[in-house]
Amino acid sequence: MKVKVQFSENLHFKASTRHFKNINIDEPESFHGTDLGPSPIEYFLMGIGGCIGATFAYCLQRKNGSIKKLEIIVDGKMRHIPPDLHLKLIQIDIKIDFSLKGSISKDIIENCKLKFQKYCPITDSIANGIPVNIKFSDSNFIY
Repeated sequence: MKVKVQFSENLHFKASTRHFKNINIDEPESFHGTDLGPSPIEYFLMGIGGCIGATFAYCLQRKNGSIKKLEIIVDGKMRHIPPDLHLKLIQIDIKIDFSLKGSISKDIIENCKLKFQKYCPITDSIANGIPVNIKFSDSNFIY
């Protein structure tokens, strides 16, 4: 799975993946951006919410649960961390509000509540850590 992110101007970037093109990524004006799209952290939090929602919905649907409402609120807490005061994401709180159509047993709902989190590759990667390898290439300069 790949995405491509290209510089546009200031702190604004355009991303693409699969057949989705020109997805705006930017910082708010308060962070010196031009506010032309969600920030990278906001996309990260959206990814968490989407992954958690999809895995929970999938579990319920596999157990013949028909979803009436499923809303996920992902709240990322950021702080400036000493000694250099870099801004870091220090906590993620997730609230899931749902209701189902028809009847589904509480046991099935509880089973999905317990099991679904381990199937979300994003939260699993965060919880267990994932290596990030960065390689630089400057086409205008030979090192």
